[in-house]
Amino acid sequence: MKTVKPAELERQTRLDPAVRLTLLTGPDEATMNAVAVRLVALAGKEAERLDLSSSQLGQDPSLLAAEAASMSLFASERLIRLEISGSGDDCVEAVAALLAADTAVNPVIATGATVTAKSKLVKLIEGSDHAVAAICYQPDRRALVGIAISAAEEQGLRLANAEAQLLVDLVSGDQALMRRELEKIALYLDAARDRQRQVTAADIAALGAATHEEDVSECINVALGGKVRELPDMLAKAAAVGVAEIRILRALAIRTMQLARLRAEVDAGAHPATVVAARSSGVFWKERDAVTAQLHIWDSLRVARLMSRLLDCERALKASGTAGAVLFRKLMTDIAYQAARAR
Repeated sequence: MKTVKPAELERQTRLDPAVRLTLLTGPDEATMNAVAVRLVALAGKEAERLDLSSSQLGQDPSLLAAEAASMSLFASERLIRLEISGSGDDCVEAVAALLAADTAVNPVIATGATVTAKSKLVKLIEGSDHAVAAICYQPDRRALVGIAISAAEEQGLRLANAEAQLLVDLVSGDQALMRRELEKIALYLDAARDRQRQVTAADIAALGAATHEEDVSECINVALGGKVRELPDMLAKAAAVGVAEIRILRALAIRTMQLARLRAEVDAGAHPATVVAARSSGVFWKERDAVTAQLHIWDSLRVARLMSRLLDCERALKASGTAGAVLFRKLMTDIAYQAARAR
């Protein structure tokens, strides 16, 4: 099957029995996770769920096909959630076995923000009749406002354009957080589909999200922008408000993948500002100036080397008995110095 748009998957009312594996990837991790939650919910509240990682499949390539063919002992439905790290190469053999298996009764919902459209895994899925892939790109601000209004309607809320813009800005474009905020507002206003309630700016302000997205974005922009002197204070601030190192690292990996995609257009002759301003860029409007500056600093070779170091650092942070935290701070410092030299 070919790749589809995330919106097509969100419109599904049931899981397609012909689709053994659905892969969600792309730079917009919020949309990716929101669609995954939606698909998992289609299996039913009573469905048994099995969580697997790509590293497990790398060690045992037969595991995925075996679990997909196994009947549940405790529920009528069973679903597998697969979390993919890195490029996804470590689970290509396992996915190939699943797609070639004679029987597969349990659908697999896989997510991996750093899996690219040109990866071996996506190419494998595109060539199969039993799998589908959706690449999630960040909507522009106008689209996010529309998403907010539609999501509010699902909760029994009437959200005017001005209030929708306020909410989008409040959550820094994070769709998952936006939906949680709407659920909270609906509860506060006692709203439901049969009890429509108008949302005011005061309601949004009263229940405003306590989000750390701004802190994560600042850390990324300070490092990739080569602002060496600001980096220690930014990392200290992020740690003080509870932003985990792995969260910064993954957000940095998503930005790096975004730079790689945009840099390819720049290398083909486009101007960085033009590339970033395009609706297809996936760059949130607040980040456009920072990303444009970073495209001037980070060429394709530097981006490729950075992605490799990010993957190594994530493995170190996940492993026990390593100096992961120290390696993280060293990597952030190295990134800032490298960017400063290239400016």
